[in-house]
Amino acid sequence: MFLSLLIVLSVLLSTTSLTLAEAMYRWTDDKGTVHFTDDPSKIPPQYLERTRKTDTPESSPVQQQTHRPPESKDDRVQKYLEEFDRKVEEKKKYERRISELDKELRLIKERLAEIEELEKVDYNYYVPFIDPRTGKFVPVASPYYDEKVRLTKRKEIIITEINSLKETIAEIKRTL
Repeated sequence: MFLSLLIVLSVLLSTTSLTLAEAMYRWTDDKGTVHFTDDPSKIPPQYLERTRKTDTPESSPVQQQTHRPPESKDDRVQKYLEEFDRKVEEKKKYERRISELDKELRLIKERLAEIEELEKVDYNYYVPFIDPRTGKFVPVASPYYDEKVRLTKRKEIIITEINSLKETIAEIKRTL
């Protein structure tokens, strides 16, 4: 509160002082730096020919910069605590996502184990046989084949995502 009042007051005072000046003088030195003054006696003699008189100062990037007072210790501590809280919340969010993915991964592994057991029971039905018409072996696929492929791909995706999230959490922990 006090800091914002101080900033507003300093801006008002600086604009008031500029409007009180009768004229501003502007010149550029050999290095290309633009200078302003309201006192013509302060202009170096070698730049008198390059000096322009204006009623108001022209805008320049140097003029537009505002100098903020240094942050107080309380402000720095508050920012640190807010950043710390944000990182902790982010870490918790990633941990919740890992927990969800772990549950899904566990269910996928259980279903793949069930499919393996079902295929063992019905193995005799999936053995390739010789087609009497062609005399060649005919491969027979399990009825669970498509589900098995889909679950295996999803399992790989989940494992990759979990590893990525764990790396992100480790990075967050390093910055805490």
